[in-house]
Amino acid sequence: MTETMGEILRVALDVPVDGVFDYRGNGSGVAVGQRVVVPFGPRKQVGIVLEVTGSTDVPAAKLKSILQSFEDEPPLDSEIFALLKFCADYYQYPYGQALLSALPGRLRQTEPATTRKQFSYALTPAGMVAGVDAIPARQAVQRRVYAALLEHCSLNESALAEVSSCWRKAINALLENGWVKAEETFAGLRQSLTASSVQPELNQEQTHAVNAILAESGSFKPWLLHGITGSGKTEVYIRLLQAMLADNDGQALVLVPEINLTPQLEARFRSRLPEFPLVSLHSNLGESERLQNWRLAQSGAARIIIGTRLSVFTPLPRLRLVIVDEEHDTSYKQQDSMRYHARDVALVRAQRRNIPILLGSATPALETWHNAQSGRYGLLSMHERAVSQSQLPKVVCVDVSKVELRDGLSPHLIKAMRERLDRGEQSLLFINRRGYSPVLLCTACQWIAPCMRCSSRLVVHLRQGFLRCHHCGHEQKIVRQCPSCGNPDLHPTGHGTQRLEETLAKLLPEARVLRVDRDSTRRKNALSDMLVAVHAGEVDILVGTQMLAKGHDFPNLTLVGVLDTDSALFSPDFRAAERLFAQLMQVAGRAGRADKPGEVLIQTTFPEHSLFNALRRQDFPAYAVSLLHERETAQFPPYEFLALVKAEANDYSPVHRFLQYASDTARELGNEVLVYDPVRPQMERLKGMERGQLLFQANNRQVLQVVLRQLVPLLRAHPLSNKIRWALDVDPQEF
Repeated sequence: MTETMGEILRVALDVPVDGVFDYRGNGSGVAVGQRVVVPFGPRKQVGIVLEVTGSTDVPAAKLKSILQSFEDEPPLDSEIFALLKFCADYYQYPYGQALLSALPGRLRQTEPATTRKQFSYALTPAGMVAGVDAIPARQAVQRRVYAALLEHCSLNESALAEVSSCWRKAINALLENGWVKAEETFAGLRQSLTASSVQPELNQEQTHAVNAILAESGSFKPWLLHGITGSGKTEVYIRLLQAMLADNDGQALVLVPEINLTPQLEARFRSRLPEFPLVSLHSNLGESERLQNWRLAQSGAARIIIGTRLSVFTPLPRLRLVIVDEEHDTSYKQQDSMRYHARDVALVRAQRRNIPILLGSATPALETWHNAQSGRYGLLSMHERAVSQSQLPKVVCVDVSKVELRDGLSPHLIKAMRERLDRGEQSLLFINRRGYSPVLLCTACQWIAPCMRCSSRLVVHLRQGFLRCHHCGHEQKIVRQCPSCGNPDLHPTGHGTQRLEETLAKLLPEARVLRVDRDSTRRKNALSDMLVAVHAGEVDILVGTQMLAKGHDFPNLTLVGVLDTDSALFSPDFRAAERLFAQLMQVAGRAGRADKPGEVLIQTTFPEHSLFNALRRQDFPAYAVSLLHERETAQFPPYEFLALVKAEANDYSPVHRFLQYASDTARELGNEVLVYDPVRPQMERLKGMERGQLLFQANNRQVLQVVLRQLVPLLRAHPLSNKIRWALDVDPQEF
């Protein structure tokens, strides 16, 4: 029975149940979209008001009142509500959890959300008189900051960060001396010391791409910008931003797949587009800065927003353009909570906003390529490198089955590195395995150090003296004798980045070697400092993982060596070949980007594999044709649509019973969806949990959604649902 009882607020909460909750408003005047704090069981919860009404189905005796409201905060707009409702429905996830998870961390807390004030700094009259020589020579950062202030009169925090990552300590010392004064400033105005008015001349392909998109800028149109590495896709982005934001009445969202790509793209945009306030959004930001940037985007003050996948849900009242860089990258797929794909959500957002969206990649996802080939997306191809003198690198496969390797390196690759050293050029060795060695092996009984919590092996980290699992993070000291047979002759087997670094120190002692992987870049600003050293010519050979495979531009790098890729050629994952090709194309694109010719040497046991033949020709379209033919024959995406129920527990028995129930129930709901039997994934045990999964397949997206919509409530109501961990992954990327 519906009761009328004054102001009733319908509130979405971050709880794992469908639906919203009714509370008394008590005449607080809260608007739709604003945050409130409400009682929920024994705890207080932050919620978002979805509706203000005068009636409720909740009995008056059970209806509670809100505890606090934040009327001074701007509310969320209806566009974000609708977008997250679509995502919650499509990915079969509770709406309240989807809505709250899209907010910055500070807005999910029960306290008022405040941000740190921003300041700009200028020299005082006393500071102008003092001169740089008054600062001790050992205070190098202070001297650099002083010189920059003297040159530019006034600098804000973003500009000072370009002078030095340690600028705060230096500026505080200058403030204490009375040589500098601080003034509160508008936090969204991103100032750059490297602003540039130089506009490189566009080639014919770049010009065509820009003009084609601008010609249809007033309506929804997905575009695939397929450009080889070094073809100048970023310059196309910059020209589009210049044109579409020029009337001071628009915003643009630029998505990037990984955090380490954000600072360099941000720096380039700031340099070329200093007139447009710019903010970035990613998990490396502090909570205060992230909230501040999010609010600048929400208010419309920030004109360009660069961010990783969660940024796709940022409120942008004046959105005119969406750009998804490296659209093929798997980092756009969320692997926990609501398992959304940011590229797909961006397409939905652009369609609802009736604006163009640009997907850029040298190796597009096969789903995207299929849409472009079928005419659903516009296709813009760029086959030339933007720097007229630069040529595509020569790709050579070295058959390692016919040569003797020296610590994992072929004579051909060693000779090529020596030649680059003699010419003062840089080399990059790419191996997608950090640590010293992948396994610790007993030569007597063939025991290999296992991870007791995962179905994987422990990786040797020799310098730190421990074994580490790269899946769960478990660490233990390196054992001195085999626990199986007692043999003390244990050998690190295989190569990782640390071992490769050690090998190069022996083979090429005169070379300056820099290792770039997750271990070496743990320190804040470590990666940016390393990249500065590379550009400054302080490094001869880079040893790195996929962190170096994309987005970086090293003009003096002319050789790329690729080690240990063969395992991906015969992976049970049907996307493995597509991902390997994309990864190798990306890393190959680091070579010869300026006026010096580049060379890529790939060590493999299968030099005539079709993947390497396509790579030698740098011919993605031809390889995509063969992969799509395989996908169609095997009935895989993009020709079929998939969903995966994943479950895990300390024991596999309840996992199997739950998945078997899901399988039986789904088959009863209709025969248009193919339901497979429950199986163990390739990684059967992860972080101490026994895992299983159940695959659904349909040739129609809507048919699959109908079955999932009926199935998920039944799974949530099952007695085992609260005794195991389970999740539904729609359009899964990993199996």
